[in-house]
Amino acid sequence: MDLAFVLVLPGLLWVQSWYLLGFYSNARALGITAAGVAIVLFGIVLFQDKLPTAVITPQGALLPVTTSISIFVLLWAVYSALVAGVYLWGLESRSLGFYSLFLWVSSVIFAAYFFLGGEILDSGEVNHVSWLLGVVAILLAVLSAMLFFYLSLRPIGQGEPSSSAMRTVTGWFYMVFSAIVGILGGLLLLGLNPAF
Repeated sequence: MDLAFVLVLPGLLWVQSWYLLGFYSNARALGITAAGVAIVLFGIVLFQDKLPTAVITPQGALLPVTTSISIFVLLWAVYSALVAGVYLWGLESRSLGFYSLFLWVSSVIFAAYFFLGGEILDSGEVNHVSWLLGVVAILLAVLSAMLFFYLSLRPIGQGEPSSSAMRTVTGWFYMVFSAIVGILGGLLLLGLNPAF
């Protein structure tokens, strides 16, 4: 389940980086890709009991790791659906920007959970979950923050700027970080141990 997530999501982020950098001007291609990724991510959540996880639940955890990973994947599935709505059906891009603020905060919380474990607040013991998912959550949090600042902090009534320095910087961050997440997914596929 976590392997499918880190292999599928970078595809959307890569295509979105190309759009932000202006390598292609047709927003519908990004919308179709985002809709496909949203369907796959929703499928991962729906069929989580059929998919194996590379991360093992730590000893004494309150919740199984699959529950927290499912919530994390669901948050990004909604993001994919919003990207499809904005670029395929013409919804307001500011709504995607403000959802990115929520996704930014959520990804930071999940990064803390993956690094520190679910027991840090309960008993004071640190039961590490996964360094790999923690790194992925931090990278995705940075991308969410950049998209929030790019899409949300502009005057009301103006559409998405076609060229700006913030758009270019956001595009390059999306390109580099999506490649890193994809490489981490490939290493996980090759047998990299995601736990501490």
